[in-house]
Amino acid sequence: MARGESPDVDARVARCLAAGDDRGAAEAIAQELGPALRGYLCAVLRSEDDAGEVFADVCEQVLKNVGGFRGESTVKTWAYRIAWRTAMHFRRSPGRRRAAPLRTEDVSGIAQPARSATAQHLRTDAKDWLARIREELSIEDQSLLTLRVDRGLSWNDVAVVMGDGDVAKTSALLRKRFERIKERLRAAAMRDGLVEER
Repeated sequence: MARGESPDVDARVARCLAAGDDRGAAEAIAQELGPALRGYLCAVLRSEDDAGEVFADVCEQVLKNVGGFRGESTVKTWAYRIAWRTAMHFRRSPGRRRAAPLRTEDVSGIAQPARSATAQHLRTDAKDWLARIREELSIEDQSLLTLRVDRGLSWNDVAVVMGDGDVAKTSALLRKRFERIKERLRAAAMRDGLVEER
């Protein structure tokens, strides 16, 4: 679980939805998961500005769709799936930026706490090196690494977020991809003298 997340987000969202309070459910998601989602978008999109724009779109999608949340996954997995799909849509959009921003007062109010709560990370040489190496990864590899390592999602949850079908098959493919990423990072660390060759 990422820092700042509490394990009761599912219960809070369920209570709000049972009471017919979609806005309350969306606010609970933004409060509990917002900073981590925004950090994920920064890692995947490699731009604070793009992450901020996509995060606002994610909040909009959460607000629009939370009433239809059926509990087939955790709220965390559901929210990361929305974030992943929104980031992919943003990356594929030719103009990327909207001519006229579509932001309602409701969405702005929900997104604001996460914007102001984005954590500042202490920087070390090793963290700087890892950040530089991770920037060389594809957006898919970056997402996989962030979801699995930084956010601690299970393989099945990562498959739900990034996949489009058979969770077991996608999970197996992602595990193989993850092993290749680890080998690539290890080779880069050996090349740069951070670890010794075995």
